[in-house]
Amino acid sequence: MWLGFCALAGCETLAGQVYGFGLYSDVLRRPEGLALSQEALETVALCGNLGQYFRVFGGVAFDNLGGKVTIVTGLLMSAAGYLAIYFAVHFASQDDGWRASLGSLCIGAFLYGQGAGWIETTVISTSMQHFPDEAIGLLKTFFGIAAATGSLYYAAVLSPSKEGLLLSLGVAPLLFGLPMALGGIPMRPPEARTKALGKAAPWNAAYGLCFLCAVFLCGHSVIASVTTWLRPYEEHRTENMFSFGILLGLITWLPLLAFASSWWSSSQQQKENTTVPHLAVQDLSIGETLRSRNFWFLFLAFACGCGAGIMTINSMGQLVKAVDGGSAGLQPVGVSLFSIFNASGRLAMGRAAASGRFRRTQLFAGALLVTGLVYVAFALEQRRSIMLISIPLLGFGYGCLWSLQPLLIAELFGKRRDFGSKYGILAIAAVLGSTPLVEVAVPYFYNQYADDDGFCRGPGCFRGSLLTAALSCAVGAMLAGFLDRSVQNAVAYPLGSPIEVPSEIESSPRGQLEALARGERPGHS
Repeated sequence: MWLGFCALAGCETLAGQVYGFGLYSDVLRRPEGLALSQEALETVALCGNLGQYFRVFGGVAFDNLGGKVTIVTGLLMSAAGYLAIYFAVHFASQDDGWRASLGSLCIGAFLYGQGAGWIETTVISTSMQHFPDEAIGLLKTFFGIAAATGSLYYAAVLSPSKEGLLLSLGVAPLLFGLPMALGGIPMRPPEARTKALGKAAPWNAAYGLCFLCAVFLCGHSVIASVTTWLRPYEEHRTENMFSFGILLGLITWLPLLAFASSWWSSSQQQKENTTVPHLAVQDLSIGETLRSRNFWFLFLAFACGCGAGIMTINSMGQLVKAVDGGSAGLQPVGVSLFSIFNASGRLAMGRAAASGRFRRTQLFAGALLVTGLVYVAFALEQRRSIMLISIPLLGFGYGCLWSLQPLLIAELFGKRRDFGSKYGILAIAAVLGSTPLVEVAVPYFYNQYADDDGFCRGPGCFRGSLLTAALSCAVGAMLAGFLDRSVQNAVAYPLGSPIEVPSEIESSPRGQLEALARGERPGHS
């Protein structure tokens, strides 16, 4: 049982490599190779993002064909996409070599992004059906630290070969992903699986292990960014190999934790004793979910928060350079801090949501509100010190939203019927929320202060964009508040206890129960 969870974590790490585009993007611009322009490079990156977030077909496949078919298809698409990019780079670097068109590169990027989306959808949907809620925060953390893990592997083994990195990304789903998917993904009936898991699963120890991995990766990234102790990577291979060995040693403990039962604390008992109310709902189909008012509160609030986060990720290089007076020295630090605290937010919020001390809709609204306040503070006081405090907080808040996403879907709309489709559709919100910020707000405010060469330095470059992101988070927090109010008006029951339906509802037609699931009172529209 525990090994099945470890297989899910391994597949999630492979899917999370989709965030590592920055590790090899410069090889696509080499004059002696593909020689892409910056605009063309951004187009390739956009296709990868679109592939990842438009994962609704992966959700439909999971619901109708099962997890094995879906995750194997995702792994094959991921491998095909990365290998297509690799061969395009490889052939273009040869004398009189063939150069792939921009369209073919975009197809390759879309393929590996779509593959990552299918893998991630299968992992989260399977976990919701077979494991306790504690597993979600852990799996989301593995997705968050995946790119940092890939970066350390590159530094230790492959540097300076970016082609070798692309080849590794293409081969890894075949060599490692397929065996884990075919041999380790749990597919027994959910009730039997959860019962068999019992209290022997050391969730607390696993959370501690993930936290150590995140801290270690953060430390390595910061040291490599601000000192020469680990860079250039090819000249410090021994030190980086030692660091990578430490990380592998930490990760190796994950499957061994099942034997360390003495580490298992009383969190399951705490969960059984809590009396925080959670929504009692029927398992809605995808059609019923899309007709629910609560779903659109959740969709739009998630779009507002994740849109702001994606804007920050996409603009990180220019943002750091503008605030730091034109210096690019802190760009790697900014990227590393955001990435690691993104993973930490996923870990912390997963734990908080599973504890049952607060309604998850409350946590959702609180994360959006606090993140919006950080955007305001950063916009009004753009100094290096404030930036180095704000970027980790923004990454933390962004990670919180992704941990809450599947838990809220399961709590509000059920996790047995069409969960993959629900999860896939909600992921589209990230693209819809980020597009106006990335394509309109950032260029508009940046170009107002840019010089004749198109570069911008100073606090004015991103002040308007940051304030727009703060407004987006504020709107998201308001919508999340409406969602929380709707949840309070629905039938609630103590977490971990049987659902007790009031007599006046028990005798009511099914339509009234469905109205309760949508957050409506019986007899009211």
